[in-house]
Amino acid sequence: MGLTAVEAALTGTALGSLATFSSAWYIQRATSRREHESRVWERRRGVYDEAVIVMHRIGHLRDEVEESGRFPEREPGDPDPLGDMPALVARMDIYGTDELLEACERVSEALDGWNTAWGAWRTQRETNPRRSASDPRWVRFLDCVRVSREAESRVIGLLRADVHVEPPPGWWKVRERHAWRRRRGIGN
Repeated sequence: MGLTAVEAALTGTALGSLATFSSAWYIQRATSRREHESRVWERRRGVYDEAVIVMHRIGHLRDEVEESGRFPEREPGDPDPLGDMPALVARMDIYGTDELLEACERVSEALDGWNTAWGAWRTQRETNPRRSASDPRWVRFLDCVRVSREAESRVIGLLRADVHVEPPPGWWKVRERHAWRRRRGIGN
């Protein structure tokens, strides 16, 4: 028993509409996923931009404190690098990688460390604060500064590595790379 012309037409129409629906659904899903990834990347890029700016502000502040032995005067409305760090870590928790979040937390800890060490040096009561290798509190401050620099350079390196990801080679490059095998009759 074969299909009649009407049954064949209905079957063909049903299969055609199923194929059309499936391809439309697949395309819409892929487009939505791509748009979502694009939005997330734009937000991540904004957080990364802010992270680089905050790292540089902290570095400039730290260098000025190290050179002069005191915190610089801030005008009202000037950015506060010490206050920017907790908000940056919170945003990095949402948009950054786990490794980058951990590195930002280390920067925050190092920032607290050199700030506390500077406070201990500045408020010492036994002697006047001296910026010299003979003052153990100043030496402690310099050690914390070194740790802070290392932590900041790690964050900057991770940010650069995440932003400047090298794309995988295209299929033509893979073919070129394995062309010597074909010439010598090795492998595929």
